[in-house]
Amino acid sequence: MSAADSSHDHDVVIVGGGPAGSTCARFAVRQGLDVAVIERTGQRPPKHTSAGIFDHTWSALDLSPGDYPYAMRTPHLFDFITLKDRETLPDLLPKVAPKLERRAYFPNRDEFDVWLLGLAQKAGAQVLQDSIVRPGDIDHANGRYRIRVGGETHTARVLVGAAGTRCPVYRRYFEKASGWPGKTMLLTEVEAPESEYHGPAYASYFGFADPNVFAWTYVVGDGKVHIGTAAISTDKSTKKDMRFDEFVEYLKDEDYVDTDFEPKDHHTSGGSIRMFAGAPMTTADGTCHVIGDAAGLLQRDAYNGITNAIMSGRFCAEAIAKGGAKPNLRKKLNPFLFQDVLRDMLSKPLPFLRRFK
Repeated sequence: MSAADSSHDHDVVIVGGGPAGSTCARFAVRQGLDVAVIERTGQRPPKHTSAGIFDHTWSALDLSPGDYPYAMRTPHLFDFITLKDRETLPDLLPKVAPKLERRAYFPNRDEFDVWLLGLAQKAGAQVLQDSIVRPGDIDHANGRYRIRVGGETHTARVLVGAAGTRCPVYRRYFEKASGWPGKTMLLTEVEAPESEYHGPAYASYFGFADPNVFAWTYVVGDGKVHIGTAAISTDKSTKKDMRFDEFVEYLKDEDYVDTDFEPKDHHTSGGSIRMFAGAPMTTADGTCHVIGDAAGLLQRDAYNGITNAIMSGRFCAEAIAKGGAKPNLRKKLNPFLFQDVLRDMLSKPLPFLRRFK
């Protein structure tokens, strides 16, 4: 360290101030811990999308929709629809229906992330904005982690990586040890004008021949609708086996979109995404954790989503406060998720979950 450098000591340093990191910081501060969050706000592109926030997401945050200071789209019930006969899952599976949480709120994702980080700062966490950390900026000696940020060094007994799929903490301490976890999400989504869509405002669709394939339509505000499909696969090389074209044809058959609807005319995202936001993962001594999407890189069976990221941040903070090396990895992070519920209750796909052969 040069003479010009300054050093700051903390109990916990969190690299990444997204939903997982900010939630972890706020709950760790509640436990009386000195917390610093290193966030690259301004160094990452805006998301320009919305987040689906469910009632149990608010509960995990110890907040309510009324606490949110910005506009949100009015909460709606999610429809769970099979692609055959348009039957809803609550009608077909009465035992499952109570476990499917259907009401969702849709705040702007950029505003929501900034708000969560502001709550952590208001609670007492130190937030270092516009700061980039690389794996080589992190080391560990004498029971303390050292993270170099510009001309400063921040040290802590506990280090948390919450910086997404390129998290420097994951890359520094977990990547070589983990190897490929075996599954990836294959995603295609278009953002089209709401005026071109005439179907349910918020719906998840099932009934593909492969039960690991699902689809969705939801109105995100600002006059836009998202239409997408995803699949969970063990083949990293597969890029487009997501039945997206078939799903668009289904929407046309149902008159949800016009027959001349062309996805290529609209903004498209997708590809092969090797991340699922998961429960916190930790080193054997419990001093280094990864949460959110970074934790998903280490797990074979987890699902992505902002709710999972938030809950993994809270679980991690609780584990740190208790001094435990192993956060509870068996807690259900997304109890409303269709696949989770079915896999708990059923040993094989149901016959009605078949549409495309």
